[in-house]
Amino acid sequence: MTQVYIIAGVIILIAASICLVFIKQTITKRKKEKKRLHRALDKRAKDLVQMLNAFPPHFLPKDLTVFLFRCIVDSYEQLSKLSPKETEYLEHYKSFTAQMETAMRAPKTSEETTLQSSAQINEIRQYLNYLGRFSQKWMERGNISLKQYANYKDIIKKLITQLMVDNYIFSAKQAIQMDKAKLAIHYYMLGKQLLTKEGTIASKKRRLEVIDHELIRLEAQIKKQEQAEASAPAKSDGEEAEEEKQWQEFEEDANWKKKNVYD
Repeated sequence: MTQVYIIAGVIILIAASICLVFIKQTITKRKKEKKRLHRALDKRAKDLVQMLNAFPPHFLPKDLTVFLFRCIVDSYEQLSKLSPKETEYLEHYKSFTAQMETAMRAPKTSEETTLQSSAQINEIRQYLNYLGRFSQKWMERGNISLKQYANYKDIIKKLITQLMVDNYIFSAKQAIQMDKAKLAIHYYMLGKQLLTKEGTIASKKRRLEVIDHELIRLEAQIKKQEQAEASAPAKSDGEEAEEEKQWQEFEEDANWKKKNVYD
């Protein structure tokens, strides 16, 4: 009978040990998962806030601004529940919630922001692509409806078109500074082609007017230069002969200097 008790005791001890190991592994796994989730949420929140600060004032339409605030608020809400002892998350949650409510009450504006450098344009374009992927994930998780996602996607597509036009305008201005009028016309024409696509003319009328004005001015400038070149007096045979003689003398002098250098 004693042996039976001993065997039963051993079995119980083994079972208890297995249970303790299993419980310990489960706790460790949960801690690791909690840390992983915390890092992911913290990074997401910081990336979203950085994105919000990177967009110039009035660049994002109201719908997209409110959506971005919703994403930030959601991240800090999860962080405040995951790590209640870290009070900064709760403070951020309250602060961005207030900012979101202000954005929701603000009237829609038709004011447009023109970006002024290729670096800024590229940075904003990357953020818009990130925001587009984020909205897709929210739709897949059921956080937003398919209709809302389609609206955000359409807004982002139009904003990226706007960025491309701004980039062409910026490149055209650089070409003008380098006195390359034909190259500037090329860039302005590329921007105009984007603007005149279906569904973009009405909302981008001001940009289209600016481009048309510059095209007229540059084309008139090129025409004037061509007329001036055509009406310039032709050089006489004597003048051309004298220039040819001077050029030959210059080449002979240059060859002599080169020979001395090698010697």
